[in-house]
Amino acid sequence: MTCVTQDEFVEAGINRVLTQYRESPKLLHTIRTYLIQLWQAQNSICDLPQFFNLDTATGDQLTIIGKWMGFPRCHCVCDVQPVFGFECAVDVPGSRPIVGFCEGGTWLACGEDGVSEICITDDEVYRSLLIARSYQMQSRYGWDDLTTAIQAIFGAQARIMSSAHNQVVIAPFRALTDLETAILQVIPRALPLAPGVSSRWHFGTFAVFGFGEGWGGFCEEWEPDGLALVTEDGTPIVTEDDVEIFTGPLTKDADWLCRADVKPYSC
Repeated sequence: MTCVTQDEFVEAGINRVLTQYRESPKLLHTIRTYLIQLWQAQNSICDLPQFFNLDTATGDQLTIIGKWMGFPRCHCVCDVQPVFGFECAVDVPGSRPIVGFCEGGTWLACGEDGVSEICITDDEVYRSLLIARSYQMQSRYGWDDLTTAIQAIFGAQARIMSSAHNQVVIAPFRALTDLETAILQVIPRALPLAPGVSSRWHFGTFAVFGFGEGWGGFCEEWEPDGLALVTEDGTPIVTEDDVEIFTGPLTKDADWLCRADVKPYSC
């Protein structure tokens, strides 16, 4: 709906009056009176659509858009029971919490997992999920569309690592924020994955070992300029001329591809 001035709206209506009736000033006055009332009604809502633009809407307007799209702010997620065990060196986002004997855990499979509700209050995070959801609503299940959807959520570095046997492996290729980790079970629900196709997730932030363009190998460049040498308390080590000493270029092997299941619809 386009906003127009009162005169533009009224005169556009008057121009539709047949010629034989234009000689009646009382009739024209009556028509103008009602057209002004119509314009007042239209003018009060003519700018309403701009408040429901997915790219710019905030707060309640964005919440309403999400409801229209069938993807509300609040979702049911698993409330996972912590278990006894030994913590791994790498904490995989969305993995089951492992705790010690004094931290209130239970033995694996002895406790019952529950269901809780989590709400996405951050507008920008919610907006990115709705953008991905828009591809899903249109059944745009192609490789390029799925890539665009995950990049809307995680940024331009995110990509699909592999696709085979009704499964795709998605890699954000950056550290997740605390909020993203908390809603990790929700994120796949917004992605344009074809029916019967499931997602797996690789949470590494370095190159992934493989062959061909975009894959890493042994001794991948990690810190091309090296790292500054420091003492145990973090003080840089310098030369007699007060110049910091660096290690020189550093490399490390690419990561192995991991396929984590965040279980978007189950615990």
